[in-house]
Amino acid sequence: MARWLLVHPPLLGPAVLGPLADVLRSRGHDVAVPDLRSALDRSAGWVDRWSAAAALMGPAETVLGFSGAGVTLPAVAVEVGAFRVVWIDAHLPARAGETVADDDIRARIPALLGPDGRIADWTTWWGPDGFDELIPDADLRAAVRAEGHRLPGDFYDVPVPVPERWPEDGARYVQLSPAYDDAAAEAQARGWPVTGGPDGAHLDVATDPERVADLLD
Repeated sequence: MARWLLVHPPLLGPAVLGPLADVLRSRGHDVAVPDLRSALDRSAGWVDRWSAAAALMGPAETVLGFSGAGVTLPAVAVEVGAFRVVWIDAHLPARAGETVADDDIRARIPALLGPDGRIADWTTWWGPDGFDELIPDADLRAAVRAEGHRLPGDFYDVPVPVPERWPEDGARYVQLSPAYDDAAAEAQARGWPVTGGPDGAHLDVATDPERVADLLD
């Protein structure tokens, strides 16, 4: 059995990847989905804590990351000894050096800060009914919402280092939604295999995991 390590984005917990993990297990894979939220209590050093926590799950042949987890995948892959790295509708790391947050997310943060200076829980960003529409299944929605947490206000000010050597030869990109057209195009420009396209939704990773798993074959 191939060992997969599924990496949730900093804005969410591991429940969002639970449905995909279940499908991969049903297809004969050994899958780990660590909860890395404790690495995010403070901004300084979060990437090192994140990668170290992922490595506690043991070695993995494939590291898969969703959404904002994408910038951490080279570091995680090195920590767990992976030789395949899969981005699913995810942000790409810089080609070298450090990855810095894009202007769009940085511009949104001031309006999302609470009195304690922390960023609002992502599941509350969409208004009273918006999150319900994103995840129609009530049980899954409750599981994702229960893992809601608030990042430090300066989280996106911390650059994410890209290791000098990581298994880029095993990199591939899976696009689910039009929001990641640019990332998919950049992955293709880097010579990575790209599957999927802009015809689905970002949270298909949770709401249509069979389709996403098919794109991984």
